[in-house]
Amino acid sequence: MADLAGYYPNNPAPLSVDVTAVTPSSVTNSLSGKSFRVAYGATYYEADLKYTNMTLREMRPLQGFISQAFGPTFSFEVVFPQVSFSTSINPPSTTVRTSAAFTRGVKSVTLENCGASKEVLNGGDYFKFNNHSKVYQATNQCVSNGAGAATLYFAGSLVNDVPNDTNLTITTVPFTMIFDSANQSTSTGIGGISTFSVKMREVW
Repeated sequence: MADLAGYYPNNPAPLSVDVTAVTPSSVTNSLSGKSFRVAYGATYYEADLKYTNMTLREMRPLQGFISQAFGPTFSFEVVFPQVSFSTSINPPSTTVRTSAAFTRGVKSVTLENCGASKEVLNGGDYFKFNNHSKVYQATNQCVSNGAGAATLYFAGSLVNDVPNDTNLTITTVPFTMIFDSANQSTSTGIGGISTFSVKMREVW
């Protein structure tokens, strides 16, 4: 759960949202050319939000929220325009849930209550399990069978155990983030027209 109540403001909406998947890892090459590859921990996401020119009145709510977060101290939730939303053309009308319990470290889960022959998620869509705040990304299209069951494969691996019958959020997915710097600056020109950008990173 995020430290701050409410969501990061989406009004005014950013002009663009650049998302970077960060997977801490190490690659060592031997003299023979063989490579040894190790990943450390889970993938997390960074976001760079860029805004078009705006008035001081439009910008001040963003500044107020950033001040409330006290630099990178307090986490918050943000629903990114476009990014947080599923691209499925035949999404479930039901609340999708896990059909078994899954332990930390697995890279796929089975689902139920998806509805018959539904595109639960398109490859690359983001989603989360409702028992913890980490966001995951589907690696390929997830389609349910006639009984409403499906198998969902995702990047990285579970960072928490997921109990049976855990609901999933598969669209309007909130990312739990912190600002990546203790310093946040804005630029205000003649007439009060301001420019602004902000960077943040996922935490859980």
